Amino acid sequence: MLRALEETEYRDYLDWAYGLALDMSRSGYPTYADGLKKKSDFEEHAARVFAREHEEILLFEENGKALGWLQYFAQPEDKYLQTTAFCTEDGTERAMDELIAYLARKYPGFTLYMGFSDQNTRAVNHLKELGWSLDDESLVGVMRFEDYTPRPETGELVPITKENFQRFATLHAYMDGKMYWDNAHLREALDQWHIYVYRRDGRDLASVYFVYRDRMLEIFGMDYVENRFDREAFRAMLVRALNQGKAEGMETFTYFHDTDEAPTVKELGIRSLGTYVLYAKEL
Repeated sequence: MLRALEETEYRDYLDWAYGLALDMSRSGYPTYADGLKKKSDFEEHAARVFAREHEEILLFEENGKALGWLQYFAQPEDKYLQTTAFCTEDGTERAMDELIAYLARKYPGFTLYMGFSDQNTRAVNHLKELGWSLDDESLVGVMRFEDYTPRPETGELVPITKENFQRFATLHAYMDGKMYWDNAHLREALDQWHIYVYRRDGRDLASVYFVYRDRMLEIFGMDYVENRFDREAFRAMLVRALNQGKAEGMETFTYFHDTDEAPTVKELGIRSLGTYVLYAKEL
């Protein structure tokens, strides 16, 4: 069964839950097994739910024993749900079934997103059995900026502002309605994002958009003309993001990428964490 953890008791389970979070085969994304996050990050992430309306930690129990720590948040205006911790000692499939049923009752019509390492075979296989759609599959790279030496920059990169946003929007339009961070949402939150368009031979060929969170650089996406990967553009955009992140005091970097990008990612000293999968379903 599931029950909501109260503020007066959640600390009693923190050490146990954090131990599970360090094991990618028994936890979900965001991962704490990346060598970047600390136990204090896990504790702060847990504590914040008690100050927010649409976040919750649920304890999964069987026969009086705690087997799972499940955390999620909701954005009602977008009918969006996402798990931010899914740590199970055992009973992964049953915990998942109960969480889905619970959220379907509480947030009918919302779309729930659940991300895992492919090492968590019980969670991933059960989502497949339930018929959930695979929304994303990516390689994951991580790095500490103290280990990064800025590289020379090549190519022309144009910063995107409200005044020239349409240049980026043209490249990113194919994602409208397919992801949360579409043109409308990025334009609305532009002051939180760093967006560049890559030009070559007088043409806009690619774009990159990234954000800083808790001293971490996260490249959320790159777009290419006709959705054709351009290795030269990719390297120029990645180096710009890394150089800027280091210059502006970021401490860590997490990057979700595909196999075409992997050789350049490795060349720049970014360590691989394996494969991430994201599943989604409307409840």
